[in-house]
Amino acid sequence: MDSNIKTFTTGEFARRFGIKKDTLFYYDKIGLFQPAGVNENGYRYYTVPQLDIFWMLQSLKELNFPLKTLEHYLKAPSPEELIALSKEQIERVSEEMKKLEQINWLLGNMVTYTEEAINAPLDELILVELKQEAVLYSEPFPYVDDFTDKEWFDFTDSFLKKAGIRGPAFVGSVINQVDLKNNVFGKIDRLFLRRDCPTSRIKPSGLYAIQYHKGPYPSAQQAYEPLLNHLKDMGYRICGDAYEEYLLDKLTVLDSTDFMLKISIPVQKCK
Repeated sequence: MDSNIKTFTTGEFARRFGIKKDTLFYYDKIGLFQPAGVNENGYRYYTVPQLDIFWMLQSLKELNFPLKTLEHYLKAPSPEELIALSKEQIERVSEEMKKLEQINWLLGNMVTYTEEAINAPLDELILVELKQEAVLYSEPFPYVDDFTDKEWFDFTDSFLKKAGIRGPAFVGSVINQVDLKNNVFGKIDRLFLRRDCPTSRIKPSGLYAIQYHKGPYPSAQQAYEPLLNHLKDMGYRICGDAYEEYLLDKLTVLDSTDFMLKISIPVQKCK
């Protein structure tokens, strides 16, 4: 080795890039990036020209290029090969971004719903002006009265898959306005999800009557009659479907008696 050539020990080279020496040993072992040579004392050394090569390697690795792909590329680099690899990686990054956006959406919902449940005034009627929002609806719910947990899960799972949602999501139920007026409170018309996408519809803005109910799902039916009677006594009438959302469920609490349901119904003042 020419004594005038600037060299780096494994430790010096690793420190320049903020990595461990073991990383360089591993890259050498798999043939991805090898030292310039070995001194008489048996120690590896690296040279200045290798700095740019390793910088490029680390940069590509930070962009999540697989090591095997980098190994293949570094053996025969070319502009055409780099373009092909980059286009392939763009597709992977786009998919990861979609996953991260969905995770962010789910976590945001968890925080919002749980905080609302903690501060909710139980069994107290509240009138609130709500803004319009994008809502995604399912197909009509196929079961009229009794249905099993499996049937509920299968229908919900199918709805979420069509919506492109993976993992738990905050799915609510819609109770049809006609059924409410006929005192039919346990019949689900369809499911809904707060989701802004091309197939979403606009849930209208306006005055909504909101009530929070604690208990398992079947007990929610008992909340409707006094709620509607209270609205009538206050001089209001319902003017749309009811929206049911579980703010606390088996994902949050152990006992179904601690479940919390939010009921929202659009209302108007009677003339």
